Amino acid sequence: TVTGHFMFFLSIYLQSGIGPSQIFMAFNKWTDGYYGFTKHELAELVSVAGSVHFMALVIMQWGNMFAARTRTLSVCQQNPFWGPKRNPLLLVAIPISVAVALFVNEIPWFNTVFLTGRIPAEFFFIPIPFALFLVAAEEGRKYLVRRYPTSFVARIAW
Repeated sequence: TVTGHFMFFLSIYLQSGIGPSQIFMAFNKWTDGYYGFTKHELAELVSVAGSVHFMALVIMQWGNMFAARTRTLSVCQQNPFWGPKRNPLLLVAIPISVAVALFVNEIPWFNTVFLTGRIPAEFFFIPIPFALFLVAAEEGRKYLVRRYPTSFVARIAW
């Protein structure tokens, strides 16, 4: 959620120069003439930013998919790609999720129906380090649970 919101505000800022402090509580100001933009241009900024938010959530879910497979075992101990605990459907799920997100965000008909916008290329890559951080943080938590099974971290682990 934090990454998605960060990407939303970053998208608007990079496209227009309007920072988060000018977006918060802008309610009735978000109309013709706001920072020199027309109402249509502002709506387009929000459409693209919403699409960037959506794509960031899709990419973050990849990290979540790998991190949440087990409560205590590392992704290396329960490898999703080979071995007895493999799950080949993960390799199918990733491109399918990308395809659905691309259809919704890149095809003009879907843009009209869902009020989405075309995502600038850089916004496909910015969330990847956040997803990797999610996996690394969860691997660290799992290590602590394995190493110290009676610790506070182990007791609050799902």
